[in-house]
Amino acid sequence: MGTVVYLIRFTNGYLDTVKSYLNILVYTVVWNAWRWLCFERKGLRKILELIKNNNDMPMQFERSTEIRKGIFKYLKTIVLICYALHFFNEILIYLPKRLAETAEFSIVSCVGLEPISESPNKEICKALLTIQLFGAMVVVVSYDTTFLFLFGYTASMFSILREEIMSLDVRDTERQEVVGTVENRLKNIVNRHSLTLHTVENIQNIYNFSIGVSVGEDAITMCLFFVMPLNVSLNFIPLLIHDFLAFFLYCYQGQKITTAAERFEMEVYSCGWENFGVKEQKMILTMLRQSQKPVIINAASVVPICIYTFACTMQSIYKFGAAFKS
Repeated sequence: MGTVVYLIRFTNGYLDTVKSYLNILVYTVVWNAWRWLCFERKGLRKILELIKNNNDMPMQFERSTEIRKGIFKYLKTIVLICYALHFFNEILIYLPKRLAETAEFSIVSCVGLEPISESPNKEICKALLTIQLFGAMVVVVSYDTTFLFLFGYTASMFSILREEIMSLDVRDTERQEVVGTVENRLKNIVNRHSLTLHTVENIQNIYNFSIGVSVGEDAITMCLFFVMPLNVSLNFIPLLIHDFLAFFLYCYQGQKITTAAERFEMEVYSCGWENFGVKEQKMILTMLRQSQKPVIINAASVVPICIYTFACTMQSIYKFGAAFKS
C-alpha cells in the first residue's frame, strides 16, 4: 500500500520509480515464500514421508550409517547458518536503516497514521514496521531452510547410494555372509533409488513455480542495482545479498543433485555387474535405465537450475550493467 501511494503522489524522476520497484520486489520475495508455505504443504508432507521411508530402510554397511549421520549434522549446521545470516541481514542491517531513514526508501510508511513525525504515531509506526519485518523474516527463512534441507538431503542420498553400489563385490564371500546376498542388497538399493527419484519428482512439482518467480525476481533486482547510483543502492544491499545468495544456492544445490545422480549412474555401470547372476544383472539393467534419465530441477519448467545457468545469468547481468553505464 505504501509503495502504491508513493508512486501515485510523490514519485519524482526515474530514481524514485526504481526504488519503488525494489520495494515491490521485497514484497515479492515475502509473498513467494508465504504462498509456497501455504499452498505446497500437501506436497511437502509427501516429500517428508518419502524421506522418512527412505531413511527407515536399512543401510548395507556401518559406513553408510556414519555418512548419513554426518549428512544430518552438516544439514543442521547449514540451517543454523541460514538463520544467522537472515538475522544479521534483516534485523541488524535492514531494520535499523529502514526505521531511521524512511524517506530514502521511496515508500509511504504506515498509510493512515499521518503525520508519523509526531508522537504517538511515530512510535506506533516503528512498532508496526518492526513486527512486519520480523514476520517477513520468519516466512522467508522458513522457506529458505526447508529448501536447503530438501535439496541437500536428496543430493546426499544419491551419494550414499553411490557408496553402496560401489561396495558390491561378489568375490568377497566373507562380506556376503555378513550383509546378505547380492540379490537382497540390490533389492534394497533399487527400492531406495526409486524413492529418491520420486523425491526429486515431487521437489520439482512443489518448487516449480516458486523457484521460477524467485529466479526472475533475483535477476531483476540485480539488474536494477546497475541503474541506481551507488550511494542510493546501498540502502537495498540486504535485498541484493539475499537475492544473490538465494540464486546461487538454487543453482548450486540443483547442480549437486544432478552431479550426484550422474556419478551414481557411472557407478551402477561399473559395479561389476558382469560377475552377477542373470537375475541380478536384470536388476542392474533396470536401475541403470532409470539412472540414465537426466535428473534436473527446472525453474518454471523452463530454466534448468545448475551452475551453468548461474554463470550465464551473471554474465548477462554484467553485460547489461556495462551497456547501461556506457
